[in-house]
Amino acid sequence: MYVFIFSTVVIGFASAGVVMLLFRLWGRKAPKYVIPLVAAIAMFGYMIWDEYTWFDRYEARLPQTISVIQTFTDENIFAPWTLVSAPTNRFTAIDREKLVSNPQNPDEKRVMTLLLRKGGETLALTHLVDCTQGRRGYITPDTSLDSNGFPTAMNEWFDMDADDPLRAAVCS
Repeated sequence: MYVFIFSTVVIGFASAGVVMLLFRLWGRKAPKYVIPLVAAIAMFGYMIWDEYTWFDRYEARLPQTISVIQTFTDENIFAPWTLVSAPTNRFTAIDREKLVSNPQNPDEKRVMTLLLRKGGETLALTHLVDCTQGRRGYITPDTSLDSNGFPTAMNEWFDMDADDPLRAAVCS
């Protein structure tokens, strides 16, 4: 977050400096409104660019074992352009390297799910997915595990739709 604020301020000062330099080279004095206006437009443009390219830049840096399974966009009334085309600001990914089938029940799979949000903390959750019954459960530190690392009993299951992205990614 601090890097984003710092970058935005630097862009504003740099663009104002370029305009001041250009007016000085032309031998003219800049009108009072031009320099703050150019700085504001540059900072605003940088903020919009950052919002719309964040997901693509972040996804390109992910390791090959991480697969994005779902993206989310948010519209904001205070940023009216998002009502036309909302930027991706969070996504769900799985670590294919940590996808493990239960040796005792191959239809049960344990997978690490990553929830990432722009400007927020990354959450890593371990799911147990039952592909046959179309349900999932969270494996927490309190869950008792067998020798293979699979839960001996799940206290709470959540039903998944047939088109659920997690189900499609893990069970296919």
